[in-house]
Amino acid sequence: MISKVLLDFCTCLLLSLLLVIPFSSSQNVETNRTNNCKQAAVCQPLTAATCFGTKLPYALTSTTLTGLASLEDVHRRLRLWEGLTNVPKCWALVQPFLCAAYLPRCVNETVDLPSRELCELTRGPCKIVDETSGGWPEFLQCENFPYDCVNEVSKVRFNTTGVCKPPLLPTDSNWYPWVEGCGLQCENPLYSSREHRQLHTFIAILGFLCLTCTLFATMTFIVDWKSASRYPALIIFYINCCFVLATAAWLAQFLPGARENIVCRRDGTARVGEPNGGENLSCLIVFIAIYYFLTAAVIWFVLLAYAWHVFFKMLRASKEVIDSKVAYFHMFSWSVPLILTITILTLSEIDGDSLSGICYVSFSNWYIRAGFVLVPLVLMFIIGGYFLIRSKF
Repeated sequence: MISKVLLDFCTCLLLSLLLVIPFSSSQNVETNRTNNCKQAAVCQPLTAATCFGTKLPYALTSTTLTGLASLEDVHRRLRLWEGLTNVPKCWALVQPFLCAAYLPRCVNETVDLPSRELCELTRGPCKIVDETSGGWPEFLQCENFPYDCVNEVSKVRFNTTGVCKPPLLPTDSNWYPWVEGCGLQCENPLYSSREHRQLHTFIAILGFLCLTCTLFATMTFIVDWKSASRYPALIIFYINCCFVLATAAWLAQFLPGARENIVCRRDGTARVGEPNGGENLSCLIVFIAIYYFLTAAVIWFVLLAYAWHVFFKMLRASKEVIDSKVAYFHMFSWSVPLILTITILTLSEIDGDSLSGICYVSFSNWYIRAGFVLVPLVLMFIIGGYFLIRSKF
């Protein structure tokens, strides 16, 4: 009986120890965490109990973290950060961090440190700080702050309404990596509305003349198809067909409301890096029609030069030689533009331009523009010029 009582007593004692030790351990961890989140400081009354126009829920603070001489200097430094209101996504996150660092709560000669999580939240949206102002001050480096700190400032609701500075507009698209939440307005800010209208008028006149001439040439071939459907004359027909389709796509901007649908996003910013999910397909359709058919027309020009070269060199046998290569003509002239077009679509390097009123190969990445526009054009004209010169000598 006595042994049973002793056994029950030992069991209860062991269970009590098991319950007390974890509680004591967690209490110690919590105490250490609290101590890590505080720093010794000299408290002083807040001269202005607001930070960025928002009332702070305490009356004492300290300049210990900043190393500044007075609260006037602190408020002067805080005003310098107000330029970030033009970076909306940054401004929404940086206010509580800056207030917690510049005007921390001070109680019993200790200040509450900002948490490292609060600091790290600002680094992505506020990349512009590293880009333009020499980076964050030393005392605002995230490694200076511990994790899991509860801070009174983080509970305060700040005015998170940022304003993009013209010519930037609010957007959810990733326009500039260091100015999150803002994108360039659709209408090119380097040119006035009057200059836009003048250029659009010029494009309309030139496009109408080009469409009229190429349509006339195309209809001439169709009317006399039996005698005209022979090479090398038939190549001229294909060149004119390509120009008709490309010009029609270019003039599509003059349909009511079409230009804005082609070159602008729904939020009023310019189209950059298309294809981009969530927007209509007008930009892509115009790009494909213009780029594909203009590139095909240039390739047909090379084939025309080659056909003339064969015609002048071989005369009687030229028809048989050219006819034997017709399949290769079509394969080369239609497949190469297709490959280039698909590659550009895959790279998402299509931009809208309010001046020309179309979407075309990147207006911002000159390497892509040179590789997919300039290089093919120069190469095709060199080859075509070679065959033209050889046909005369």
